[in-house]
Amino acid sequence: MRARGTARLVGAVLLCLSGAAWGADAEDPRKDYQRSLERFEHGPGVSLERVFEAGLVAARALEASATRQEAGAGWRVPHAPQLRGFVVSEEEALRWSPEPRFFLELAKRRGTEVDQEFFSLLGRTFYRDGALRVYAVPSGCYVFDHPELEPLYRNWTRFWATYPRAYSRVVDLEVAALEDVVARSTCACGDRESVEAGLERFLKSFPRSPVAPQVRVRLEQVRAGTSDVRFRCQPG
Repeated sequence: MRARGTARLVGAVLLCLSGAAWGADAEDPRKDYQRSLERFEHGPGVSLERVFEAGLVAARALEASATRQEAGAGWRVPHAPQLRGFVVSEEEALRWSPEPRFFLELAKRRGTEVDQEFFSLLGRTFYRDGALRVYAVPSGCYVFDHPELEPLYRNWTRFWATYPRAYSRVVDLEVAALEDVVARSTCACGDRESVEAGLERFLKSFPRSPVAPQVRVRLEQVRAGTSDVRFRCQPG
């Protein structure tokens, strides 16, 4: 199995702001994305995957600009630049996240079956805001026994195997995120029994997963009371 990227879907790009205005380097990716989106909506021969990638580049640029503004400029969600198909939110910093339903509608109108399958799966993975995965909660803990965890892992790995070149960076990221939960996450929303149940289900469903050996060790440690998992975890 090919190596999986673990970079964040929306990472940091070094761009500049002057005063309280958004910098030109952030505006150019927005315009490029808007042009590619309009071409897809009105003209033939444009790949939705490329449109989506252009949107992610624009989102990274906006986030980087927001972090490099002058101290005290204070951009907040109501005043943040809009990006079609993306939802802007704020926790510690402004973030632009893709809205799966928007892209799924595009895929149904003008995309391919692969596009439709990808964005349908992305929509199952995230809440409506497009920023938080369904097996996580805003406080930062993970639901080890979430009923969608195994189906999502099955479907993302199946998508990867069936279409290894399609949306590969995001697919790699989602597979890695799921594996991180069961193999490495130490912050569990539930109690010991729920973590044990979740790890048991994962091993039963995916005994040949690349992380199965780590999950088996974790399960043994949870049962023995020697695990590093914090139950009913409240980050911060």
